[in-house]
Amino acid sequence: MRPHAPQFRPRLALLVPAALLALVAACGGGGGGSAASGDAPTPVAPAPQPATVNGTLTGFGSIIIDGVRYGDAAARVMVDNGAATARSAGLADLKLGMSVDAKVENGEVTEVTVRAAVAGPISSVDLSGQSFTIFGQTVKVSLTGATPTLFEGVSGLSGLAVNDRVEVHGTVDANRAIVATRVERKPREADEPAVRLTGIVTSLDATARSFRFQDLTVDFSSATVLPANLAIANGQQALIFGDAAPSNGRFVAKTVRIKAAEDGAPATLGGRITAFTSVADFSVGGVKVNGQGASIEGGTASDLVANQAVAVDGRMSAGVLRAEKIRIIKVPVDALASLKGEVTDFISAANFKLRGTIVDASQAAFVGGAAADLGNGATLQVQGAARGDVFRAERVEFLKPSATQTLKLSGEAREWNAQTRSFKLVALDVRLADNAEIEGGSLGLMASGRRVAVVGVPDANGVVLASKLILLAEPVAPAVSVLGGRAYDVAPSSFKLPGVTVTHSSATVFEGGTAADISNGALLFAKGRVDPGTRSMFASWVEVVKGESPGARVAGTVSDFVSLGDLRIGGQRVDASGATWVDGESASLANGAVVMATGSLVERNGVRVFVATKVRFM
Repeated sequence: MRPHAPQFRPRLALLVPAALLALVAACGGGGGGSAASGDAPTPVAPAPQPATVNGTLTGFGSIIIDGVRYGDAAARVMVDNGAATARSAGLADLKLGMSVDAKVENGEVTEVTVRAAVAGPISSVDLSGQSFTIFGQTVKVSLTGATPTLFEGVSGLSGLAVNDRVEVHGTVDANRAIVATRVERKPREADEPAVRLTGIVTSLDATARSFRFQDLTVDFSSATVLPANLAIANGQQALIFGDAAPSNGRFVAKTVRIKAAEDGAPATLGGRITAFTSVADFSVGGVKVNGQGASIEGGTASDLVANQAVAVDGRMSAGVLRAEKIRIIKVPVDALASLKGEVTDFISAANFKLRGTIVDASQAAFVGGAAADLGNGATLQVQGAARGDVFRAERVEFLKPSATQTLKLSGEAREWNAQTRSFKLVALDVRLADNAEIEGGSLGLMASGRRVAVVGVPDANGVVLASKLILLAEPVAPAVSVLGGRAYDVAPSSFKLPGVTVTHSSATVFEGGTAADISNGALLFAKGRVDPGTRSMFASWVEVVKGESPGARVAGTVSDFVSLGDLRIGGQRVDASGATWVDGESASLANGAVVMATGSLVERNGVRVFVATKVRFM
């Protein structure tokens, strides 16, 4: 039985390469026969085996892999970091464009493991070739068309610079390059993870226990090979980990993970044909496939050539995928790219976040509400396509939150009824409790169009019973923001940071350098008021971070403030309990404050927390 395809499948530009658009394999298991006469026992169908799904994350609100939606109520999330046991993570750690392996039972993901293809410092950038290299590994990106690479921490290839640390997700093509579905730039000061590389095994020397990835010799003499029941062979795709970067063309591997599914299990594999001899002997992403006797859709056997995009359904046997169906992908196929969650960091309909991804819904169709209903805390399902570091929403649907969940909502109140003490906020019905706490003024100041925040719990019908109403001050201009990142598209009086054009003048205060120090790839922080309509900002203050300035940084508006040890800055979880304070005091830290923090990222119970050593009020 195949998992059901999504009911809503608009015609969208693809988030992932067409080569990855695999139909997900069905749950296995034979069909049971009817009861026999007499005392003969009734045949019992064997329990279905978990399906192995290898693909790319294209959405959330459940888990969506290559456009197919799976339940995630009991999903266990892991991150492959090269250790014997993958690091435990949470659903919030899953991001668009990530490469994953998932186990699926009856349409439900039981386990999903994130496996980045390569991570490390960039050694060269080729803008004309739309590629860059890491440890000699070529990574191809697509900036336009139907299969754009998704970026985080930088808007595109032009914003990347030599020595930037990045994590790349994607698949290997016939030329042994990685075709990226996601590129995430990491802080240079972040803790170094294990070095990882992905490639096709060549020149295997079983005696010396070495092989080659293009021009790199891999020494696996002391490495753990996974899965344990498989041996390394030429033509396989492998993910290798080590403690130190390659040196003099040689890499000492600590772990070698062969791309393969469990024998006998139903599996789906999508990707490019990396080697082809015959229908009975070809490889997809380094996995050997025997398509003898398989049905072929979308073309004929003559279409099976190197670099052709295919989707193969079948079962693994001794490391070979015995294909039951081969689907030839000649043109881009619509994929459901979507996000589901609560709005954070709301600036405008053209600039807010869902699950940490910047969303532009300025051209979207709205269901169950309007653009004016958007605000922090609104629960949305959005569909669209990623472009650079921004998700362009084509459809936005307002959803009712689950009952008993405490909500923190903010936005413009609509349809205020003083008699029933009710109104609408972020497309939800809100009613003030009889003993509701009122802050920021008296209830007599409440009116339609007033900016408010509420804390409350929805009932079974989705009506939010508010225990607190906060009357917010009406701003005369957009809120002050602090933006940071690597500059690109630098001009004499402007530069770009991810998502925003920043201008400066003689009135701008510079710290750590001058306007002359601004160049493509320079690490900058800028303070000013963002115009959401033009996605631009005039900087009243710019900091130029030179050299190896100690400490990672995070800047933005404080939200979800619980205590000095539990808050968010720009959406990042922060512990500022041990920080020193500049241009303010710890007592002034509260929701809405704009600050910059210096410190480092640490793992606490599977959650990445930024431990601040210094906090500066902006």
